[in-house]
Amino acid sequence: MKHISSYLSQSGLKRHSANDWLVSVWQRTAPTALQQTCHPVTYHDNCLTLQVESSIWLSRVRQQQKSLIRHLRHSPEFSSLGRIKLEVSPRQIAISQKGANHHHRKLSSSNKELLLESAAHLSDPELRLSLERLAKTASES
Repeated sequence: MKHISSYLSQSGLKRHSANDWLVSVWQRTAPTALQQTCHPVTYHDNCLTLQVESSIWLSRVRQQQKSLIRHLRHSPEFSSLGRIKLEVSPRQIAISQKGANHHHRKLSSSNKELLLESAAHLSDPELRLSLERLAKTASES
């Protein structure tokens, strides 16, 4: 009889549950500012891999890496944390935050009309089409 973990690893659910665990530990232990700009990817062999949203945050986290490690070690889950590996991935951070707390704003009908009027007076066909598409999405939202 197989252990349930073998079924989980075959189906990929084990990886998702491990990532969910890591995200929940990160949200519970990381400083608030870093929770907004960093996303934990893996924690393996005492190395935490984080994705940061920009090179600016990469630099900031790298400068404070030693104090961050000390801070995270207070949590039992990260007690053996030895190093942090950083990756810049702005798209992944934006996607994960968009799903979590992004509020989509609707454009008003007056803004739609303004976009269409502006597009009608443009000589650049690409810009005109872009404004028309934007106005169309405003009417769909």
